[in-house]
Formats: sequence, structure tokens, C-alpha cells
Amino acid sequence: MAAHLIATVNGGTLDQYDQSSASLIKPGLPPGLLHHVCVPTDDGFMVIETWESEEAIRDFTGSERFRQEIGASGMPAPEIEIRPVHYVAVST
Repeated sequence: MAAHLIATVNGGTLDQYDQSSASLIKPGLPPGLLHHVCVPTDDGFMVIETWESEEAIRDFTGSERFRQEIGASGMPAPEIEIRPVHYVAVST
């Protein structure tokens, strides 16, 4: 079942996002990631994603590569919320 991730990074900067996403997201989406958006907030930024499954989210966010890239960027640890998806519509 598809799953939705919302990662809130209070105190994080868009430069930190750009640094970490340069290797984690921009070269190509990780296996299972269907949709990725970063939006600025008043106190940092949020990443909103749709994945093929909760297992795919946990595999990615629990990986050594993810932890290394987030740590190297200097951003605060994201607060991650995972929810099941009821319905997804995609424009073609």
C-alpha cells in the first residue's frame, strides 16, 4: 500500500536541503519513491513524498547513506511522519 511521508525540518535551511538532496534525490529517485516536494516554512522546510510502501520509506530513511547525507549537510534531524495513502491521482 502506498504511504505518505512528511518530514519537518525546523531550523533547517534550503541550502542544507539542496546539499543533501543533490546526492539523495536529484540524481534519480530512490527505489519506491513516487513523488518528492520541498516547501519552505516559517521556521525551516518540509519534505512531502509519496512512496510505494511504508517499507520503502523505512528502508531509505533508515539507511546509512541517508543518515550520512543529512549529517553532512548540518541540518537538524527531520521530524518524520508516515501515513497510509487512501487515494492518489496523477496527471498524465
